[in-house]
Parts: sequence; C-alpha cells; structure tokens
Amino acid sequence: MTTEPPHLTASAAELLSEPNANRIRAIRAERWVHYSRANHVLQILNQLLDHPRTTRMPSFAIYGDSGMGKTMIMEKFRREHPPLFDSGAGVERTRVLAL
Repeated sequence: MTTEPPHLTASAAELLSEPNANRIRAIRAERWVHYSRANHVLQILNQLLDHPRTTRMPSFAIYGDSGMGKTMIMEKFRREHPPLFDSGAGVERTRVLAL
C-alpha cells in the first residue's frame, strides 16, 4: 500500500508514478494561481457578463506591464464561459469573445 506525501495534492501525488516525460510535461503546463487582484477582476468580468442588455453596455479595461497576467485572466474567464451549441437554431452561441 502506498501513501501520498502529506504536502502534495492528490493530483500531484498521482504524477509521482508517471514516467519522467509525463511529469515534465505536467510541470511545464500553464496553471491558474489564485491571487486576490485577479479574483477581483474575474468578479467584475462576471458582473459585466450578467449585466442586462442595454444600448450602452458598461465596459472594463485591464492594463498593466507585460508579464503581469492579463492574458491569463482573460483565458481563464474565456474557459469558464465556453461557447454553447444551440441545437434548436443549429448555431454556436458565444458569450465571451476573446481578442
């Protein structure tokens, strides 16, 4: 019987038995790291998404130096709101368009 090291999550402990190539790939993969400012921005974006349609919709600009996480925030928000296929209309509905 093997036991997980107490300092690792279950998914991290599972990687211990994987071949080196898989472990290296997992280490190099992007992952979301929660931090308060990014979570606040995601809250604002969710509020904007839930805003009722009006003639002049509110907007929100995110700015900062290169490498500060702007693209990661946008990608996380886009992943949380994937396009949905409307089988009745036969079209894909996109609530979040990332440019």
